Amino acid sequence: MAERRRAASETDRHMADIGATIAAVRAGGDWPAARIDALAHRYLASSREGRGRIDPAAFATIIRSELAGRFLHQGRKLDETQASRMLAASLRRARVDIENRTHFIPCRLWDGGGPASLAVGPVIFRRAGALREVLADAMGADPEFGALFERDFAPWPWGAEVCVRGCDRVVSRRRALAAVDGALDMLRLFAEPDDGRILGRAGAPGLPTVRPAGLWSDEGGRLHPVRAAAEPVREGSTILQRAHGQEGGAWLGRAGRALAPIADPSLQWPLAARFREAASWFGEAVNESSAAGRVVQFVAAIERAVVVGDHAEVWRTVTRRAAVLAAGAGGGDVAALLCEAKSLYECRSLIVHGAMSPFAPEVGAMAPTAARLARDVLHGALDFYDRIGLARARCSTDRLEREFRRLEAHGVPDAALGDAG
Repeated sequence: MAERRRAASETDRHMADIGATIAAVRAGGDWPAARIDALAHRYLASSREGRGRIDPAAFATIIRSELAGRFLHQGRKLDETQASRMLAASLRRARVDIENRTHFIPCRLWDGGGPASLAVGPVIFRRAGALREVLADAMGADPEFGALFERDFAPWPWGAEVCVRGCDRVVSRRRALAAVDGALDMLRLFAEPDDGRILGRAGAPGLPTVRPAGLWSDEGGRLHPVRAAAEPVREGSTILQRAHGQEGGAWLGRAGRALAPIADPSLQWPLAARFREAASWFGEAVNESSAAGRVVQFVAAIERAVVVGDHAEVWRTVTRRAAVLAAGAGGGDVAALLCEAKSLYECRSLIVHGAMSPFAPEVGAMAPTAARLARDVLHGALDFYDRIGLARARCSTDRLEREFRRLEAHGVPDAALGDAG
Protein backbone atom coordinates (compact mmCIF):
# COMPACT_ATOMS: atom_id res chain seq x y z
CA MET A 1 0.00 0.00 0.00
CA ALA A 2 2.76 2.46 0.94
CA GLU A 3 4.62 1.54 -2.25
CA ARG A 4 1.53 2.27 -4.36
CA ARG A 5 0.99 5.62 -2.63
CA ARG A 6 4.63 6.55 -3.23
CA ALA A 7 4.37 5.60 -6.91
CA ALA A 8 1.16 7.60 -7.29
CA SER A 9 2.76 10.62 -5.65
CA GLU A 10 5.77 10.33 -7.93
CA THR A 11 3.52 10.11 -11.00
CA ASP A 12 1.64 13.21 -9.84
CA ARG A 13 4.92 15.13 -9.58
CA HIS A 14 5.99 13.91 -13.02
CA MET A 15 2.68 15.11 -14.47
CA ALA A 16 2.94 18.46 -12.70
CA ASP A 17 6.44 19.10 -14.04
CA ILE A 18 5.55 18.07 -17.59
CA GLY A 19 2.30 20.05 -17.56
CA ALA A 20 3.97 23.19 -16.23
CA THR A 21 6.74 22.88 -18.83
CA ILE A 22 4.29 22.53 -21.72
CA ALA A 23 2.21 25.46 -20.48
CA ALA A 24 5.25 27.71 -20.09
CA VAL A 25 6.60 27.02 -23.57
CA ARG A 26 3.21 27.33 -25.25
CA ALA A 27 2.79 30.70 -23.55
CA GLY A 28 6.00 31.87 -25.20
CA GLY A 29 8.19 31.61 -22.12
CA ASP A 30 11.54 29.97 -21.61
CA TRP A 31 11.93 26.30 -20.92
CA PRO A 32 11.67 25.89 -17.12
CA ALA A 33 15.05 24.27 -16.55
CA ALA A 34 14.42 23.67 -12.85
CA ARG A 35 11.29 21.65 -13.63
CA ILE A 36 13.03 19.48 -16.22
CA ASP A 37 16.06 18.94 -13.99
CA ALA A 38 13.84 17.89 -11.09
CA LEU A 39 11.95 15.50 -13.37
CA ALA A 40 15.19 13.99 -14.67
CA HIS A 41 16.67 13.45 -11.21
CA ARG A 42 13.44 11.99 -9.82
CA TYR A 43 12.86 9.58 -12.70
CA LEU A 44 16.45 8.32 -12.70
CA ALA A 45 16.36 7.82 -8.94
CA SER A 46 13.38 5.47 -9.33
CA SER A 47 14.84 3.55 -12.27
CA ARG A 48 17.07 0.50 -11.78
CA GLU A 49 18.40 0.92 -15.32
CA GLY A 50 19.28 4.58 -14.86
CA ARG A 51 20.05 5.17 -11.18
CA GLY A 52 23.73 5.91 -10.71
CA ARG A 53 24.46 5.17 -14.39
CA ILE A 54 23.14 8.11 -16.41
CA ASP A 55 24.10 11.75 -16.02
CA PRO A 56 20.96 13.69 -14.94
CA ALA A 57 21.96 16.75 -16.99
CA ALA A 58 22.28 14.67 -20.18
CA PHE A 59 18.99 12.94 -19.37
CA ALA A 60 17.25 16.30 -18.88
CA THR A 61 18.35 17.33 -22.38
CA ILE A 62 16.84 14.16 -23.84
CA ILE A 63 13.60 14.66 -21.90
CA ARG A 64 13.32 18.17 -23.30
CA SER A 65 13.75 16.82 -26.84
CA GLU A 66 11.16 14.07 -26.36
CA LEU A 67 8.73 16.42 -24.66
CA ALA A 68 8.97 18.97 -27.46
CA GLY A 69 8.51 16.33 -30.16
CA ARG A 70 5.54 14.57 -28.62
CA PHE A 71 3.53 17.30 -26.93
CA LEU A 72 4.47 20.52 -28.70
CA HIS A 73 5.09 19.47 -32.32
CA GLN A 74 2.85 16.39 -32.56
CA GLY A 75 0.24 17.88 -30.24
CA ARG A 76 -0.39 14.73 -28.21
CA LYS A 77 -2.70 15.08 -25.24
CA LEU A 78 -0.95 14.89 -21.91
CA ASP A 79 -2.10 12.02 -19.72
CA GLU A 80 -0.36 9.46 -17.53
CA THR A 81 0.06 7.00 -20.40
CA GLN A 82 1.67 9.55 -22.72
CA ALA A 83 3.88 10.90 -19.93
CA SER A 84 5.04 7.39 -19.06
CA ARG A 85 5.82 6.60 -22.70
CA MET A 86 7.74 9.85 -23.10
CA LEU A 87 9.91 9.17 -20.06
CA ALA A 88 10.51 5.54 -21.05
CA ALA A 89 11.57 6.64 -24.54
CA SER A 90 13.92 9.19 -23.01
CA LEU A 91 15.50 6.50 -20.87
CA ARG A 92 15.96 4.21 -23.89
CA ARG A 93 17.77 6.99 -25.73
CA ALA A 94 19.99 7.73 -22.73
CA ARG A 95 20.88 4.06 -22.30
CA VAL A 96 22.45 3.97 -25.77
CA ASP A 97 25.55 5.58 -24.24
CA ILE A 98 25.83 3.00 -21.45
CA GLU A 99 28.78 0.61 -21.70
CA ASN A 100 31.76 -0.68 -19.76
CA ARG A 101 34.65 1.77 -19.95
CA THR A 102 38.23 1.44 -18.72
CA HIS A 103 39.89 4.64 -17.54
CA PHE A 104 43.59 5.44 -17.18
CA ILE A 105 44.42 8.30 -14.82
CA PRO A 106 47.92 9.70 -14.07
CA CYS A 107 48.85 9.40 -10.41
CA ARG A 108 51.64 9.94 -7.95
CA LEU A 109 52.49 7.25 -5.42
CA TRP A 110 55.67 6.62 -3.50
CA ASP A 111 59.04 6.49 -5.20
CA GLY A 112 61.73 3.86 -4.80
CA GLY A 113 61.90 0.18 -5.56
CA GLY A 114 59.17 -2.34 -5.22
CA PRO A 115 56.42 -3.85 -7.35
CA ALA A 116 55.49 -2.50 -10.76
CA SER A 117 51.78 -2.55 -9.88
CA LEU A 118 49.49 -2.44 -6.86
CA ALA A 119 45.79 -3.33 -6.77
CA VAL A 120 43.33 -1.68 -4.39
CA GLY A 121 39.93 -3.16 -5.13
CA PRO A 122 38.88 -2.25 -8.69
CA VAL A 123 41.81 0.17 -9.09
CA ILE A 124 45.17 -1.06 -10.38
CA PHE A 125 48.08 1.33 -9.93
CA ARG A 126 50.90 0.73 -12.43
CA ARG A 127 54.27 2.35 -12.74
CA ALA A 128 54.60 4.41 -15.92
CA GLY A 129 56.71 1.78 -17.67
CA ALA A 130 54.28 -1.02 -16.82
CA LEU A 131 51.30 1.07 -17.97
CA ARG A 132 53.10 1.84 -21.23
CA GLU A 133 53.45 -1.91 -21.82
CA VAL A 134 49.75 -2.48 -21.16
CA LEU A 135 48.82 0.19 -23.72
CA ALA A 136 51.57 -0.63 -26.25
CA ASP A 137 49.25 -2.17 -28.83
CA ALA A 138 46.77 0.71 -28.64
CA MET A 139 49.57 3.28 -28.98
CA GLY A 140 51.08 1.39 -31.88
CA ALA A 141 47.74 1.32 -33.70
CA ASP A 142 47.09 5.02 -33.06
CA PRO A 143 50.20 7.24 -33.11
CA GLU A 144 48.13 10.27 -32.11
CA PHE A 145 47.02 8.43 -28.98
CA GLY A 146 50.64 7.54 -28.27
CA ALA A 147 51.64 11.20 -28.50
CA LEU A 148 48.83 12.19 -26.13
CA PHE A 149 49.90 9.51 -23.68
CA GLU A 150 53.49 10.74 -23.67
CA ARG A 151 52.35 14.32 -23.19
CA ASP A 152 49.86 13.67 -20.38
CA PHE A 153 51.54 10.81 -18.51
CA ALA A 154 55.23 11.73 -18.83
CA PRO A 155 55.33 13.90 -15.65
CA TRP A 156 53.59 11.22 -13.58
CA PRO A 157 55.42 8.16 -12.25
CA TRP A 158 52.26 6.05 -11.91
CA GLY A 159 48.94 5.55 -13.64
CA ALA A 160 45.67 4.12 -12.30
CA GLU A 161 43.52 1.75 -14.32
CA VAL A 162 39.88 1.17 -13.39
CA CYS A 163 36.98 -0.37 -15.31
CA VAL A 164 33.56 1.16 -14.61
CA ARG A 165 30.66 -1.05 -15.58
CA GLY A 166 27.44 -0.03 -17.27
CA CYS A 167 27.44 3.79 -17.13
CA ASP A 168 27.25 6.63 -19.63
CA ARG A 169 30.48 8.47 -20.41
CA VAL A 170 29.94 11.32 -17.94
CA VAL A 171 29.04 9.13 -14.97
CA SER A 172 31.71 6.61 -15.93
CA ARG A 173 34.44 9.24 -15.75
CA ARG A 174 33.04 10.61 -12.49
CA ARG A 175 32.98 7.15 -10.92
CA ALA A 176 36.48 6.38 -12.17
CA LEU A 177 37.88 9.48 -10.47
CA ALA A 178 35.95 8.65 -7.30
CA ALA A 179 37.34 5.11 -7.33
CA VAL A 180 40.92 6.35 -7.72
CA ASP A 181 40.41 8.93 -4.97
CA GLY A 182 39.03 6.17 -2.76
CA ALA A 183 41.99 3.91 -3.51
CA LEU A 184 44.41 6.72 -2.64
CA ASP A 185 42.53 7.23 0.64
CA MET A 186 42.89 3.52 1.42
CA LEU A 187 46.64 3.79 0.81
CA ARG A 188 46.78 6.82 3.10
CA LEU A 189 45.07 4.70 5.74
CA PHE A 190 47.52 1.87 5.14
CA ALA A 191 50.58 4.10 5.47
CA GLU A 192 51.36 6.63 8.16
CA PRO A 193 49.54 9.97 7.67
CA ASP A 194 52.73 11.88 6.85
CA ASP A 195 53.64 9.28 4.22
CA GLY A 196 50.24 9.73 2.58
CA ARG A 197 50.56 13.44 1.95
CA ILE A 198 52.40 13.04 -1.34
CA LEU A 199 49.74 10.81 -2.94
CA GLY A 200 47.59 12.38 -5.63
CA ARG A 201 46.13 12.14 -9.11
CA ALA A 202 45.86 14.34 -12.18
CA GLY A 203 42.88 16.68 -12.01
CA ALA A 204 42.71 16.72 -8.21
CA PRO A 205 42.45 20.17 -6.62
CA GLY A 206 46.17 20.59 -6.14
CA LEU A 207 48.79 18.48 -4.47
CA PRO A 208 49.76 19.92 -1.08
CA THR A 209 53.47 19.39 -1.61
CA VAL A 210 53.71 21.77 -4.58
CA ARG A 211 54.43 25.35 -3.51
CA PRO A 212 53.33 28.09 -5.92
CA ALA A 213 55.79 30.64 -7.25
CA GLY A 214 55.68 34.24 -6.07
CA LEU A 215 57.73 37.34 -5.42
CA TRP A 216 59.23 39.11 -2.45
CA SER A 217 60.57 42.61 -2.06
CA ASP A 218 63.57 43.74 0.01
CA GLU A 219 63.77 47.01 1.90
CA GLY A 220 65.15 48.74 -1.19
CA GLY A 221 62.07 47.79 -3.20
CA ARG A 222 63.91 45.28 -5.36
CA LEU A 223 61.84 42.25 -6.32
CA HIS A 224 63.08 38.70 -5.95
CA PRO A 225 61.44 35.62 -7.50
CA VAL A 226 60.34 32.61 -5.50
CA ARG A 227 60.91 29.56 -7.63
CA ALA A 228 58.12 27.00 -7.80
CA ALA A 229 59.36 23.93 -6.02
CA ALA A 230 57.97 20.51 -5.31
CA GLU A 231 58.82 18.47 -2.30
CA PRO A 232 60.74 15.37 -3.40
CA VAL A 233 58.60 12.29 -3.61
CA ARG A 234 59.09 10.34 -0.40
CA GLU A 235 61.01 7.08 -0.60
CA GLY A 236 58.30 4.48 -0.33
CA SER A 237 59.75 1.13 -1.35
CA THR A 238 59.21 -0.21 2.18
CA ILE A 239 55.54 0.79 2.11
CA LEU A 240 55.03 -0.77 -1.31
CA GLN A 241 56.70 -3.99 -0.23
CA ARG A 242 54.53 -4.13 2.89
CA ALA A 243 51.47 -3.54 0.71
CA HIS A 244 52.43 -6.56 -1.39
CA GLY A 245 53.15 -8.73 1.63
CA GLN A 246 50.63 -11.19 2.97
CA GLU A 247 49.34 -8.95 5.76
CA GLY A 248 49.29 -5.76 3.67
CA GLY A 249 47.66 -7.53 0.74
CA ALA A 250 44.92 -8.92 2.99
CA TRP A 251 44.21 -5.50 4.48
CA LEU A 252 44.14 -3.72 1.10
CA GLY A 253 41.94 -6.52 -0.22
CA ARG A 254 39.33 -5.79 2.46
CA ALA A 255 39.67 -2.04 1.99
CA GLY A 256 39.41 -2.44 -1.77
CA ARG A 257 36.07 -4.21 -1.45
CA ALA A 258 34.65 -0.96 -0.11
CA LEU A 259 35.41 0.60 -3.52
CA ALA A 260 33.74 -2.08 -5.63
CA PRO A 261 30.29 -0.38 -5.69
CA ILE A 262 31.83 2.74 -7.24
CA ALA A 263 33.00 0.79 -10.27
CA ASP A 264 29.85 -1.35 -10.44
CA PRO A 265 26.55 0.49 -9.74
CA SER A 266 24.69 -2.81 -9.42
CA LEU A 267 26.39 -3.38 -6.05
CA GLN A 268 24.53 -1.72 -3.19
CA TRP A 269 26.67 -2.29 -0.08
CA PRO A 270 25.83 0.20 2.70
CA LEU A 271 28.77 -0.68 4.96
CA ALA A 272 31.18 -0.32 2.06
CA ALA A 273 29.80 3.15 1.37
CA ARG A 274 30.08 4.12 5.04
CA PHE A 275 33.70 3.00 5.27
CA ARG A 276 34.57 4.71 1.99
CA GLU A 277 33.10 7.96 3.28
CA ALA A 278 35.00 7.73 6.57
CA ALA A 279 38.22 7.05 4.64
CA SER A 280 37.48 10.12 2.49
CA TRP A 281 37.41 12.31 5.62
CA PHE A 282 40.70 10.72 6.67
CA GLY A 283 42.23 11.50 3.28
CA GLU A 284 41.07 15.11 3.49
CA ALA A 285 42.64 15.41 6.93
CA VAL A 286 45.97 13.99 5.73
CA ASN A 287 46.21 16.66 3.05
CA GLU A 288 44.99 19.49 5.31
CA SER A 289 47.67 22.08 6.07
CA SER A 290 46.26 23.55 9.29
CA ALA A 291 46.39 21.66 12.58
CA ALA A 292 42.83 22.70 13.47
CA GLY A 293 41.51 21.44 10.15
CA ARG A 294 43.30 18.15 10.64
CA VAL A 295 41.81 17.68 14.11
CA VAL A 296 38.27 18.44 12.91
CA GLN A 297 38.50 16.20 9.85
CA PHE A 298 40.12 13.28 11.65
CA VAL A 299 37.27 13.40 14.18
CA ALA A 300 34.77 13.57 11.28
CA ALA A 301 36.32 10.36 9.92
CA ILE A 302 35.84 8.68 13.29
CA GLU A 303 32.26 9.95 13.60
CA ARG A 304 31.29 8.66 10.14
CA ALA A 305 32.65 5.26 11.09
CA VAL A 306 30.91 4.90 14.46
CA VAL A 307 27.80 7.12 14.65
CA VAL A 308 24.57 5.52 13.42
CA GLY A 309 21.44 7.66 13.55
CA ASP A 310 20.70 10.18 16.30
CA HIS A 311 22.29 10.01 19.73
CA ALA A 312 21.47 12.22 22.68
CA GLU A 313 25.14 12.42 23.69
CA VAL A 314 27.18 11.99 20.53
CA TRP A 315 30.48 12.53 22.35
CA ARG A 316 29.81 9.50 24.55
CA THR A 317 29.00 7.30 21.55
CA VAL A 318 32.03 8.47 19.59
CA THR A 319 34.56 8.12 22.39
CA ARG A 320 33.44 4.68 23.58
CA ARG A 321 33.24 3.11 20.15
CA ALA A 322 36.47 4.78 19.04
CA ALA A 323 38.31 3.36 22.05
CA VAL A 324 37.09 -0.18 21.45
CA LEU A 325 37.83 -0.15 17.70
CA ALA A 326 41.26 1.45 18.19
CA ALA A 327 42.19 -1.10 20.85
CA GLY A 328 41.16 -3.92 18.57
CA ALA A 329 43.26 -2.63 15.66
CA GLY A 330 46.31 -1.08 17.29
CA GLY A 331 46.34 -2.66 20.73
CA GLY A 332 46.45 -0.61 23.89
CA ASP A 333 44.31 -0.24 26.94
CA VAL A 334 40.66 0.60 26.29
CA ALA A 335 40.40 2.85 29.38
CA ALA A 336 43.46 4.85 28.31
CA LEU A 337 42.19 5.13 24.74
CA LEU A 338 38.82 6.26 26.08
CA CYS A 339 40.48 9.17 27.91
CA GLU A 340 42.47 9.99 24.79
CA ALA A 341 39.37 9.96 22.61
CA LYS A 342 37.52 12.15 25.10
CA SER A 343 40.35 14.74 25.07
CA LEU A 344 40.40 14.71 21.27
CA TYR A 345 36.64 15.15 21.00
CA GLU A 346 36.68 17.97 23.52
CA CYS A 347 39.43 19.73 21.55
CA ARG A 348 37.47 19.34 18.32
CA SER A 349 34.29 20.71 19.93
CA LEU A 350 36.10 23.75 21.35
CA ILE A 351 37.52 24.51 17.89
CA VAL A 352 34.22 24.07 16.04
CA HIS A 353 32.17 26.09 18.53
CA GLY A 354 34.69 28.92 18.73
CA ALA A 355 35.81 28.43 22.32
CA MET A 356 39.41 27.69 21.30
CA SER A 357 41.62 29.45 18.77
CA PRO A 358 42.49 27.26 15.80
CA PHE A 359 46.07 28.48 16.27
CA ALA A 360 46.31 27.54 19.96
CA PRO A 361 49.36 25.43 20.78
CA GLU A 362 47.07 22.78 22.27
CA VAL A 363 45.59 22.22 18.81
CA GLY A 364 48.97 21.62 17.24
CA ALA A 365 49.85 19.23 20.03
CA MET A 366 46.59 17.30 19.51
CA ALA A 367 46.92 16.87 15.72
CA PRO A 368 49.33 13.85 15.82
CA THR A 369 47.10 12.12 18.37
CA ALA A 370 44.08 12.74 16.13
CA ALA A 371 45.88 11.21 13.15
CA ARG A 372 46.99 8.10 15.02
CA LEU A 373 43.66 7.54 16.75
CA ALA A 374 41.63 8.06 13.56
CA ARG A 375 43.86 5.61 11.68
CA ASP A 376 43.48 2.95 14.37
CA VAL A 377 39.72 3.51 14.62
CA LEU A 378 39.24 3.12 10.87
CA HIS A 379 41.41 0.00 10.80
CA GLY A 380 39.25 -1.39 13.58
CA ALA A 381 36.08 -0.32 11.79
CA LEU A 382 37.13 -2.15 8.62
CA ASP A 383 37.57 -5.40 10.56
CA PHE A 384 34.27 -4.80 12.38
CA TYR A 385 32.36 -4.09 9.15
CA ASP A 386 33.95 -7.09 7.46
CA ARG A 387 32.65 -9.39 10.22
CA ILE A 388 29.15 -7.95 9.92
CA GLY A 389 29.09 -7.98 6.11
CA LEU A 390 31.10 -5.32 4.28
CA ALA A 391 30.11 -6.81 0.92
CA ARG A 392 26.45 -7.32 1.75
CA ALA A 393 23.51 -5.68 0.06
CA ARG A 394 21.42 -5.43 3.20
CA CYS A 395 22.62 -4.10 6.52
CA SER A 396 20.09 -1.80 8.13
CA THR A 397 21.10 1.06 10.39
CA ASP A 398 19.14 -0.63 13.19
CA ARG A 399 21.25 -3.75 12.86
CA LEU A 400 24.48 -1.78 12.71
CA GLU A 401 23.49 0.13 15.86
CA ARG A 402 22.74 -3.14 17.66
CA GLU A 403 26.13 -4.54 16.64
CA PHE A 404 27.87 -1.40 17.89
CA ARG A 405 26.08 -1.58 21.23
CA ARG A 406 27.07 -5.22 21.56
CA LEU A 407 30.66 -4.22 20.79
CA GLU A 408 30.55 -1.52 23.49
CA ALA A 409 29.06 -3.89 26.05
CA HIS A 410 31.81 -6.45 25.55
CA GLY A 411 34.69 -4.09 24.87
CA VAL A 412 34.48 -1.27 27.40
CA PRO A 413 35.23 -2.19 31.03
CA ASP A 414 32.63 -1.09 33.57
CA ALA A 415 35.20 1.05 35.38
CA ALA A 416 36.05 2.85 32.17
CA LEU A 417 32.38 3.48 31.48
CA GLY A 418 32.05 5.11 34.86
CA ASP A 419 35.12 7.29 34.32
CA ALA A 420 33.86 8.44 30.95
CA GLY A 421 30.40 9.24 32.17
